[in-house]
Amino acid sequence: MRISTQAASQAALMDLMRAQREAYDARDQLASGKKAPDLKGYANTAETIISARAAQQRSESFASANSRIMNRLEVQDLAYQELSQAATDLRTTLTTNDGSFIMDKVQEVFDQASAALNMRFNGSYVFGGVRTDALPFTADTIADLQAAAPDVSAMFDNAARRQTTMIEETITVDINSTASEVGTDLMASIERIADFNAGPDGPFNGQITENQQAFLETELANIIAAFDTINVAMAENGSRQKQVENAITGHEKRADYLTIMVAGIEDADMAEAATRFQQAQTAVQVSAQTFSTLSQISLLNYL
Repeated sequence: MRISTQAASQAALMDLMRAQREAYDARDQLASGKKAPDLKGYANTAETIISARAAQQRSESFASANSRIMNRLEVQDLAYQELSQAATDLRTTLTTNDGSFIMDKVQEVFDQASAALNMRFNGSYVFGGVRTDALPFTADTIADLQAAAPDVSAMFDNAARRQTTMIEETITVDINSTASEVGTDLMASIERIADFNAGPDGPFNGQITENQQAFLETELANIIAAFDTINVAMAENGSRQKQVENAITGHEKRADYLTIMVAGIEDADMAEAATRFQQAQTAVQVSAQTFSTLSQISLLNYL
């Protein structure tokens, strides 16, 4: 009888401990919202959680980095618009019959184009190629262009190689053209106009002469070519914007999907946890009463 009572008391104690553990687990799930406090509690699915979290972090990092790239591309678009407008203004200027203000307008175009070619984003020159810490276009005046040797290309100090960035794990794109790629033709045209103005058939002042008209018509074709070069680069920048925008959308969708997937593995069913907690509390009370009763019976056997 004594042995049987002791065995029953031990079994009741085990039931009490098990019920307390279940109550603790259920309460912990209610507090944290997770099925387990750490990865050890997820057994075979732990590896899936680790891989999913790593992929999620990569997608979030790409989305964040690409958002900064988008901001830069928008700044570059403004620079291209300035360059395109400068080329347009110069082309319009050369169609005049009155040369009185040609050089004034050429000076305005030079100033506008110079500012665009040396535009910055977050402290870096956007047309510098892989060299972002130095002025890509170094001429301060039109006279600097005229004094450049052997030609205006000497005024461009950008790197030859374009800056690139990775927008997907397997996709790398050029961020931008260099200053020399988009600005050389326009600046060369400005230099030739200034040289002609200072030459024997200059200056441009009043009614355009026949020689001046012949020069302007020839130079007009060069300016149109410069304009086309700028606008092709601007279109490429717009294409990059769309490509990066699509990449951002893709990364955000992947990150959201992985968040939901991990939550499906980790997150506890709160209604189920609440029910189990109530049931476990009841089991604790019943087990405690049973153990208490059996303990008293067991103790009487020794009296």
